Amino acid sequence: MRKLQLIPTLLILAALLGTYANWSAPGSAGHYLADLRSTLIHEEGTLEAKANLLVVRPELFPSDYRSPEHLRLKLAAILDKARDNGLLNEHSVVALPDQIGTWLLLGGERSELYSARSLSEAQAWLVLDNSHQLAWTWLQSEGFPGMGETLLRMKAEKTARDYQQLFGSLAREYRITLLAGSLLLPEPRLENGTLHTGKGPLYNFAPVFGPDGNLLGTPQTQACPAKATGQATVQEVHTEKLKVLVSRQGCRSPSLVRSAGMQTGIALFLRGRLWPLEDLTECCGQSAPEQERVAPGSHLLTIRSSLEPSTDLPAEEGQ
Repeated sequence: MRKLQLIPTLLILAALLGTYANWSAPGSAGHYLADLRSTLIHEEGTLEAKANLLVVRPELFPSDYRSPEHLRLKLAAILDKARDNGLLNEHSVVALPDQIGTWLLLGGERSELYSARSLSEAQAWLVLDNSHQLAWTWLQSEGFPGMGETLLRMKAEKTARDYQQLFGSLAREYRITLLAGSLLLPEPRLENGTLHTGKGPLYNFAPVFGPDGNLLGTPQTQACPAKATGQATVQEVHTEKLKVLVSRQGCRSPSLVRSAGMQTGIALFLRGRLWPLEDLTECCGQSAPEQERVAPGSHLLTIRSSLEPSTDLPAEEGQ
């Protein structure tokens, strides 16, 4: 008799679990409209120069991170524009901003997340759709990470894999040396040329990809919070015809990139409407105030190596 009385309760629980499973499954991707415009806002050097440093300030939005394929569409459009304008060849070094890879953690979620008005609203969707994995990640983490950092750790291994595949393939397709910005990862490491993560402290991880799509040299790893050191770190990248230096101070301050011989660096930062990174994890400092934008879409700046660069560079938005 008791078994018969339990049947309605079990049926109700099964129905509730089925409803939750159906609700929590990611919905349709919805419509994706991307602004693929890009503008060359600064060019320096002679056309005869064989090598150049191309600085890219991409305009990105949460919807560009629906999947690695969506982000690739945006970045490929920028590189196509550069190639059509004669700004890319086998001696080109392309530099992207820091943290361009961190937001790959947004991939594969329901469409409502990408229209969220704040990171806290986006986190609510992430928590509802990933509650069990989130709880397990928090229990396995060292210390007591906040919600944003736990989400970052939960997605870390997939983010690392997507990042390496995406930017490695771009470097290989366009036959360029690609300074692929950076991403925040817990205890990143390389095993047989493949990027993996651990459960330890967060680091700002900045690799470089060669024209064959493989990692070039040793990636720079910067402890988080880097702002506590007060000391800028410099990453050097050497190619056959060009030497490029990237200076970083803190995981949220815009990095500065320059080729050998330049007196001042060019600020690298993300344009668009991505959420402030300090809202995701406390290990990053305050973001720079946004200034007036001089042109829509993504911005390109190229420095050709045969001319001694001047120190009069365009205004560095975001500083």
